[in-house]
Amino acid sequence: MFDESKCTLCGECLIKCPYLAYPEDKAKIEFKKLIDGENTPVTTDCITCAACNMICPEGANPFDLINDRQEETGSFKITEAAIRMFNLGSALPSKIIKGKPEKPVMSICSLGDLLPGVLEGQLFDGLTFLKGGKYFCYFGWIHAGRPSLLKENAQKFVDTLAKTGAKEIILFHDDCYAMLTNKVKEYGIEVPFKPIHIIEYLRDYVKDHIDQIKKLNMKIAYQQPCASRYTFEKDNMLDELFELIGVERVNRKYDRENALCCGSIQGSMLNVSKDEQEEWRMRNLIDAKQAGAEAMVFLCPICVLGLRSRAKAQGLEPYIISNLVRVALGEELTHGGAGKIFK
Repeated sequence: MFDESKCTLCGECLIKCPYLAYPEDKAKIEFKKLIDGENTPVTTDCITCAACNMICPEGANPFDLINDRQEETGSFKITEAAIRMFNLGSALPSKIIKGKPEKPVMSICSLGDLLPGVLEGQLFDGLTFLKGGKYFCYFGWIHAGRPSLLKENAQKFVDTLAKTGAKEIILFHDDCYAMLTNKVKEYGIEVPFKPIHIIEYLRDYVKDHIDQIKKLNMKIAYQQPCASRYTFEKDNMLDELFELIGVERVNRKYDRENALCCGSIQGSMLNVSKDEQEEWRMRNLIDAKQAGAEAMVFLCPICVLGLRSRAKAQGLEPYIISNLVRVALGEELTHGGAGKIFK
C-alpha cells in the first residue's frame, strides 16, 4: 500500500527505474501527478516489475500507487492472451496429493506442472502437495494492472490454505509468499499458519543434510522475481543457501535492487515491441555472462519459461533453484536444470 506520508517526492523511484529512467525534474513532476490522480505516461509505460518499492529510500511503496492508477485509468494495456493466462490460473483443476503425515505441506499454486521433473528427489519425498486453481494466489494480477483482484480474493486464498489444517505451509511460488506475508497485512487478514518460503525450506534442508552436500564451485547469475520486491529482506537467506552449496552469486549490474524483469510482462504489453522486449532480455543475459556466470538460476517458473532457452544459447546453464540444490545433493536431474532437455 502506498504511504503518502512517507513520500518526499524525491523522484528516486522513477529516476532509478531501469525502464523509465526519468531525469530528476520529470520524475518529481510525474510522481506528483500520480499522487494527484492526474494523467501521466507512467501508468502506460511502467512494466509492473515493482522495482520502485525496493528503490524508494523512505519505504513509501510507490509501485502500489502506480498499480492502483493503472487500474483506475485503464491505461495499462496487455494482450488478451495474457488475460486468458491469468484467468486460467484460478480455473485449473485442484487436488491435494497426500504425503506422509510427519512431512511438510507445500503449495505449488497453479504452476506445478509447467516444469517437468522439478518436484522430484529427496527434497520433495513424502511432502503433501496442494495444487491447482483453488490454491492460486492472484498476486500475478498486479502484472495486468488489476490489483483489486488481489484484495477481492485474498481472504478466500488464506481460508483455502487454512482448511488443510497445516501449521506451516511451504510456498513454492514467490508470488504466494508475497501475498501471505505482505499483501494480506494491508487487507487486515490474519494468516492462521506460518508461511515458509521455498528458499527457507531449501536452506534448512541443506543445513540438516550438510553431510550429503558436495559443493558445486559454480558461479551463477540469479534472476530475481518481481514478487521478491515485496519480500526483499529474504535475500540474505538466499545468499546463505548459495554459500552452503558452494555457489558464488556474481556481482553484476542487473541484480538485487537493479534486477530486471524476465521479460514476460513486456512480452504481453501492447505498447512494447518484440524487438524492445528481446533487447531487455538480452541485456540481462549478456550482463550475467560478462560478470563471469556459468549458470542462470531461477526462482519463478514463469521466469524459467521466458529465459531458459535464451540463457542456454548464451552458454548459461539454466536451473530452477531447487534443482541446483538437488545437484549439490548428488541427484540426477531427469529433465535438466530447468524442466527441459536441450538437444
